[in-house]
Amino acid sequence: MENLKPRTATSRRRFLSVLAAGVALGAVVSTGFQVPALAAVTESGADLTGWTNVVGDGVYAAPGQAPVNDADIALENRGTDSLLRANVLKRGIMAHAISFKRITDVSMMQTVHQAGFSFQMPYVPSTAGGPRNAQTVEGGLFVWDGINTKVDHGTAFQWVLNPWQSNFGQIRVWTGNSWAAAGYLKPDTAWHNVSLMVDPVNSKVELLIDGVNMNAPYSRTTKSGWATAVSARLQAETISLYPGANATSGPQQEVLIRDWTWTRQ
Repeated sequence: MENLKPRTATSRRRFLSVLAAGVALGAVVSTGFQVPALAAVTESGADLTGWTNVVGDGVYAAPGQAPVNDADIALENRGTDSLLRANVLKRGIMAHAISFKRITDVSMMQTVHQAGFSFQMPYVPSTAGGPRNAQTVEGGLFVWDGINTKVDHGTAFQWVLNPWQSNFGQIRVWTGNSWAAAGYLKPDTAWHNVSLMVDPVNSKVELLIDGVNMNAPYSRTTKSGWATAVSARLQAETISLYPGANATSGPQQEVLIRDWTWTRQ
């Protein structure tokens, strides 16, 4: 964010080294005949059961506060939805919670990915303060091309929810090295839908929020220190409010996620 001193929410993912083996999709072999198109594989769920929850890089700890760690984030799967929480202990920090599902297979770079989910703020962030307030809600769909080129391909959005910022309610999209303004979504407690498409072969993406095309660019982000295997991941994220340079406490952030789907062909 523009008004934050630490390098936080404006940088893209540097996950902890949790990129391990995923689910192999297999391959089709044909001799003497045209190879048929692979059947679409679709996965879905009402909540985020089976997803991985980690601390992201959009973090800050005020002087005297321990670094942001796993105890500061939580994912509660409730059957019909999931509650993703950041700064659950209400410390003087800004915490970044990332929940993601990953598929590891070399075919992911030759696959068209279509995914999405619904999200809801259970409260409206406000300058009146209180025990809950927000920095951002985010989501994305990415394909990591492995050790040879070390590039993350895909698209992501960021909903700016810090009520003290002049761009409160702005939707941003990831360009590969920064966030760019793309639209506006009024902060409210309604359910909203995000739809994401990534086609690595043709270097195309599409990102829609509530059916509105955000005109997101195809992003390429160079990474180091990541796993060597090709993989794809769908992710939902949230960042708690930046508490101030010398904060001793800070509000919690919560966002609800439900009805995710991911089709690969």
